[in-house]
Amino acid sequence: MGKALICAEKPSQAKALAAPFPNKNMKTHIAIAPCVMFPEGAVVIWAVGHILELFRPEDYSKEYQEWSLDNLPIIPKEYKLKVIESKRSIFNNFKKFLKDPDISVIIHAADPGIEGCLLLDEIFFYLNNRKPVKRLWTSSLTKDSVVEAFRSMKDNRQYQHYYYAGIARQRADWLVGMSSSRALTCLLNQKGIEKTFSAGRVQTALMSIIYQREKEIENFISKPYFDLIGEFQFGDAKLNAKWFSNESEHIFDMDEDMLEAFSKYCQSQSAIVNTIKREEKKKRPPMFYNLSSLQMHANRLYGMTPANVLGFAQTLYDKSLITYPRSDSQHLTPGEAAWMPVILKNLGELENYQDLTKGATRDISQDSRYVDSKKVSDHYAIILTEEKVNPLTLPKGEQQIYDLIAKSIIAAHYPDYIYDTNGIIIRVAEKFGFRSSGTLVKEEGWKKIYKGLSTNSAEEEIQLPDIKEGEVGTMTSGQIKAGSTNPPSRFSLGDLIKIMCNPAPYCADQEDFKNSELQLGTEATRSGIVSILTKRYVTVSKNLVYMLPEGRVLIEALGENNYLTSVLTSGKMERYLKQIQKGEGSVTSFVKRTEVITKEIVEKLIKDAATWNFVEFAKDIQKAEEVGPCKNCGAPVLERESFYGCSNFKESNCDFRISKVVAGKPISKENIKKLLTTGQTSLIKGFKSQKKPDKMFEAFLAWDEDKNKLVFKFQQ
Repeated sequence: MGKALICAEKPSQAKALAAPFPNKNMKTHIAIAPCVMFPEGAVVIWAVGHILELFRPEDYSKEYQEWSLDNLPIIPKEYKLKVIESKRSIFNNFKKFLKDPDISVIIHAADPGIEGCLLLDEIFFYLNNRKPVKRLWTSSLTKDSVVEAFRSMKDNRQYQHYYYAGIARQRADWLVGMSSSRALTCLLNQKGIEKTFSAGRVQTALMSIIYQREKEIENFISKPYFDLIGEFQFGDAKLNAKWFSNESEHIFDMDEDMLEAFSKYCQSQSAIVNTIKREEKKKRPPMFYNLSSLQMHANRLYGMTPANVLGFAQTLYDKSLITYPRSDSQHLTPGEAAWMPVILKNLGELENYQDLTKGATRDISQDSRYVDSKKVSDHYAIILTEEKVNPLTLPKGEQQIYDLIAKSIIAAHYPDYIYDTNGIIIRVAEKFGFRSSGTLVKEEGWKKIYKGLSTNSAEEEIQLPDIKEGEVGTMTSGQIKAGSTNPPSRFSLGDLIKIMCNPAPYCADQEDFKNSELQLGTEATRSGIVSILTKRYVTVSKNLVYMLPEGRVLIEALGENNYLTSVLTSGKMERYLKQIQKGEGSVTSFVKRTEVITKEIVEKLIKDAATWNFVEFAKDIQKAEEVGPCKNCGAPVLERESFYGCSNFKESNCDFRISKVVAGKPISKENIKKLLTTGQTSLIKGFKSQKKPDKMFEAFLAWDEDKNKLVFKFQQ
């Protein structure tokens, strides 16, 4: 059959795929010696993420080098790919081995899912591969799982619709993102906001929800209120209860003096136990993690950003310690569930988990909360593999993520958490209500696993006295507590992931979409979307999200009911992409429709811009970016996307500007500030000579007042 060429998505994955077989790392590839699985041997090569990208507008035509409304929208006649220059050597390695006559079969071994299929398939098409391609599909990189996956390979053509869905999404996002970002930037530049704006169907829909919450907080009017806490006596039994009515939990229409009088009145009247409600409740152990639920929990517990969580989980996966992290499922198939006894046994050998695993006696193999093949698509829930490791040897972040996943597995095998809820309603003077409630834990169950994790919600245990309905007593005293209503809470970074998983509560009209169909982004892209927003449109303090002026301008410029701010946009798009993935939809039709929508977006922005007024926001945005006085006219110099320029360029045509990169060396903002105030930077190392690019030199940057330009100044 000849040699097999195994193509992985990343170096760590390549090592894991070669690990079960006799192999030698040859730096540019891993050579697998002839063995039972590969009688003629095999070669393993790897990408480093996507090594191809769609042409940028300026690659199609030089006219697009300048951002202008005149050439929008940008709709290519043909969508072309190019090699990412920083990954040219990786591409050349693929080219070399795909053309190697000794290679007779290609094995596509990227991550299972749309993006994994796209990442390698686009390389095979770009290089016009004609050799047969097999698809390896596995969510686990343990040796046993890898061997089984090689035995179960299918013809890659069976997954071609995953690739089609990938290119459809890629082209649609490019179309909308490129033209709308350029249109917004050009139009806002005309309004005095010299900044680059980015837009896209996911990031702007999420920003719209953040904007809504910001407005709710701004417009909220806090109202003062009082609570009256009465102490009641029924025979020998005492308890505290708070006033309530059918309309409100608080007292809004009395001042403190009136409330004192009301309290004394209640103390002079008889009190009767109106109703007592006791109910036993059970809470099942938490479900297994998918990536989003892991990101939400780790953010709440440890303040980790979604990107941090994905990074730590990816590293654990690369080390073969957990299963595929970008999973959207919280269930296992019976095959994976069969590994649970082995995983629990391994955990039981670790000091951290020895005592906890003793209570993990429940059999979950038939429990549909955890094991359900119908709820597993490309990937199953994130669980540990059968590989043994002492988590204390891992870096802190990896250790915390490993611990959460380990505890989710142990907890699933524990009994339910069982508790009683008790509620007592007391009537005073036959018309005023007071309520007391409490919780009594009967069986701690799985909650034992999470002791010590302070942010894990737990019911406060309050034992209410043993009294009976109809008993008569008195209110012996009253305590008045002042308070005020609070605005809606700010979103945390974890909340943003939760919103993207289910934005339906923030959608005025869901039309015929189920909640699950309105998700924003995918497990693989959500952390990246949050990172974009935190770099451009929001700031985060103590894990709470605050909107920047740039974010407000973005959403107000787009306006209400815009294609880009609507949650329904992603719902409609993803619904059709799923049809393509199933072989029931057309890539051409989908892209053509997106081209029409892109044209409509640009036309609407140009029309709406006539009524925009962002003068105050422009001041806020520009003020935040002042770095010093202009060397020509003294006006503030502002930080732009790729340079520092005079803010007075429109009024007086001042052309003062300094590039952020000089002679191949990025110049820090601190050095620019020093240059503008003192006339010279600190000594900077790493400049590249124009005549001899391989030669590096060090110098000061200085402003030559006579020549009115930036010059190098060398150390004496």
